[in-house]
Amino acid sequence: MRTLEQILVPVDYSDTSDGALVMASELARAFHGRLLILHLLPFDVYGATELPMVLPGQATVGDEFRLEEENARLERHARKVLEASGRPAPAFEVAVDWGSPYHQIVEYAIERRVDLIVMGTHGRRGIRHALLGSVAEKTVRLAPCPVLTVRPHAAESLTLPEARADRHEPHASGGVGRLMCKAPVTVGPDDMLSDAHARMVHAGVRHLPVVEGTRLVGILSDRDLPAHVGQLARTRVHVAMTPNPATVAPDVSVEIAARLMLDRGVRALPVVEGERVIGVLSASDILEDYVRAARA
Repeated sequence: MRTLEQILVPVDYSDTSDGALVMASELARAFHGRLLILHLLPFDVYGATELPMVLPGQATVGDEFRLEEENARLERHARKVLEASGRPAPAFEVAVDWGSPYHQIVEYAIERRVDLIVMGTHGRRGIRHALLGSVAEKTVRLAPCPVLTVRPHAAESLTLPEARADRHEPHASGGVGRLMCKAPVTVGPDDMLSDAHARMVHAGVRHLPVVEGTRLVGILSDRDLPAHVGQLARTRVHVAMTPNPATVAPDVSVEIAARLMLDRGVRALPVVEGERVIGVLSASDILEDYVRAARA
């Protein structure tokens, strides 16, 4: 089960981040994953507003004693939240560091090869959002994996019983055709990786079916690109793509598609009718459906 082996949850001790931690714990239980719970400390700053100013010489980055204290505090808090339902906490570990929130979150996700980030969003509006930006919004743009954002109080009524997950019941009726991204952006095997990357960015997608004429010959993921950095404009798609990828028909159940993703360790499946690609189903599509069904 590689798709959700590692779930990263940034925590700031707010009710919103606790809600994200609850939601992440349910996903970890359902998919037998591990939680990586991260808390970031600000540098010592001066200022009473949300736009602090770092004073030279006052950032205590080397304060190991404070890190130990904060790690212990974070572990106590995480265990309290995770066991509040009366069930044992899923497997988890905690980490505390200093730094800019979204930079550290993204770097940690890359370093630990995280499969999903679950984080709360405080819903700032107006001038505060314009000046400060949204950590969640920036993380979504830069993260190397899917990001599930949780609004305040969204997880309060969320319960995904273990019995339901163990039975592997579909979360809603109908095939994957209702969830897939329709009319997907595609690329040819002889196109350059630079063109493929540009299409991913423009369309806001992480996977491109590779087609020759109307026939599917492979799939290209954003994770296939880093190995060719500096050579994207001189490397053809067929060099980096996964050939002959697993596919599903639009009437295949979400449960079967999810199992296929887990078995193959992939994050997306082309949806085909005959040899024609009509859509792409991603792990994010299934996760969003899972959460919608849990709230219903």
